[in-house]
Amino acid sequence: MQQAFNQFKKNIQTTKELDALYNHLVLEMKLPIDLSDILRSQLVYAVSALDKLIHELVRIGMLQSFLGQRTKTLKFNGFTISLETYSKIQQLSQSTETLQLEGPEYFFEQEIIIKHKHLSFQDPDKISDALSLIWEEKQKWQRIALSLNMSDDYLKKRLKNIVSRRNQIAHEADIDIQTNLRNSIDENDAKESVDFIFNLGESIFKLVV
Repeated sequence: MQQAFNQFKKNIQTTKELDALYNHLVLEMKLPIDLSDILRSQLVYAVSALDKLIHELVRIGMLQSFLGQRTKTLKFNGFTISLETYSKIQQLSQSTETLQLEGPEYFFEQEIIIKHKHLSFQDPDKISDALSLIWEEKQKWQRIALSLNMSDDYLKKRLKNIVSRRNQIAHEADIDIQTNLRNSIDENDAKESVDFIFNLGESIFKLVV
C-alpha cells in the first residue's frame, strides 16, 4: 500500500507544480491571455489522483485479504467472481506443481481490476462503499474527519463540492448553465482544493494501511 500512496504523493506534487507554471506565465512573462485553465486542470488532476489512490488501496487490500495477510471484511466475503476465474483458482489451488508462473492470486486480482475499472471512487458514498472491501469500520467518514480535525458533514460536503466543480470543468467546460459564462477560479481556489485532496488521501491511507 505504501507504493500506492507514494504514487499518489507524486501525482499531487506534479499537480502542484502547475501552480509554478501558472505564476511564471502570468507574473513573469505577463502573457496577455487567460491562463486560468491551468488552475482548472489542477482540480481535475487532484481528484483523479484521489480516485486512483482508492482504486489501488482497495486492489492491494483485497489481494492481501485473499492471501490471508489481512482480515476479511463482510463486503469482501460477498465479492463475486466469475465461474471462469473460480475454476482457474481452484485448478491452481489443487495443483501439485511447484513452479507456476501465475498463482491463484493473479486471477483474483484480474477479477478486481475488471470489476472496478469502470467505477469512479470520488463521491463520499462510493469511496466509503469501496473501502468497505478492505476496512470494516462502520463510521468511516467520522474516523477520517476526526483525523483531519473537522466534522464529517463538512468533510463530505467539501469533497462533493470539489468533485462537482471537477465534473463541471471536465464535462461542461466550466460554464455556468444560467449565465453561459465560465466560472471564475483563482490560485487560492486551486491550491486549497489540491491541499484538501492530499490531506484526505493521506488520512485514508493511514487509516486503512
